Amino acid sequence: MSEHPDLEAAGENPSPTKASPSTTSPATTGAADAATPPASATPSASGTPFARNSSFNQGPNVGPGRPMRRQEGPRRLKNGIRLRRREGIDLLQWPADAWSLLLLDGVSDTVRNEGLDYARAGQAATLQLTPAGVEAAVQGRQPRPYTVRIAPDVLAPADWDRVVAIMAREAVYSAKLLAGEMPPLVEQPFLSLGKHLVPVDASTVKRSCTCDLPAPCKHVACVAALLIERLAGDPLLAFTLRGLDGQRLLERLQEARAIATRGVARAHSTPPAADTAPEAQPLDRCLEGFWRPGRQIDEMPSETEPFAPHALLRRLGPTPLQGKFPLVGLLASIYDSIAEHGRKLRDEG
Repeated sequence: MSEHPDLEAAGENPSPTKASPSTTSPATTGAADAATPPASATPSASGTPFARNSSFNQGPNVGPGRPMRRQEGPRRLKNGIRLRRREGIDLLQWPADAWSLLLLDGVSDTVRNEGLDYARAGQAATLQLTPAGVEAAVQGRQPRPYTVRIAPDVLAPADWDRVVAIMAREAVYSAKLLAGEMPPLVEQPFLSLGKHLVPVDASTVKRSCTCDLPAPCKHVACVAALLIERLAGDPLLAFTLRGLDGQRLLERLQEARAIATRGVARAHSTPPAADTAPEAQPLDRCLEGFWRPGRQIDEMPSETEPFAPHALLRRLGPTPLQGKFPLVGLLASIYDSIAEHGRKLRDEG
């Protein structure tokens, strides 16, 4: 058995030792020396110039015989955007579950799991969601992060005008969206126009990444997971992905509802800006009346706009609770009693 098994396993010959005169004759020793090549001419076991002890693989802090290790996994990113859901991107409600099928279309299970690992590790440096699409920066193995873009096809402005007009006819859309709910019935106004809030064709959702991996890559899967999590927490982002900001949709919907119920003149609470601003006078001419109030309170108009009684109860509709007396009627009576008592206190004061 050899005295240097580790060197033999690596394909290297141990340095020759001086033979004992009693066991090795001079003729045998000379033949062995002639058959053994010099140490500098001994090739490596791999047959490549990257030998085990090659200085090419040695860094300034790496000792002899210890090759430099290749970096495992991506470069760690501090304060990155992380996936917070314990359940991952499963067990979602509409429309997050529908968008999940689109964004992860064509992604293999291996790439999907790698993307989830990236998302949980916080490898996304930025994530911007606008009506023009989604753009994110994902840190990989390279020094610079990769740029990921997701751009679904958007609806035309005329289509959005028609959708808002249809939603304004029914109070249920405003009530649900203002309450933060996104039931599947929100899809109905789009279907009546032959459109979809959530695309049904994955080819209409463009996904790209600046890496050299086959698309869709793990960086796209990482951004998709983060986007799906945001859709689960804020369903209004589904409108943003289709070209109209969700908050702007609510504003337009409330405005359309006000126009339908109160007229154009009273629908806009903010008065329009004046065409020409009055000329400002020099400060020295305004010193005497600078702190004086302008219009007196008693000169202000005291007319109030008419209002519908119990408008909130009317919007909520009948209660699902059963009892001897209807709950809506009891609440209306309580509201009336409180209002009457408040008026009495005002008159007595």
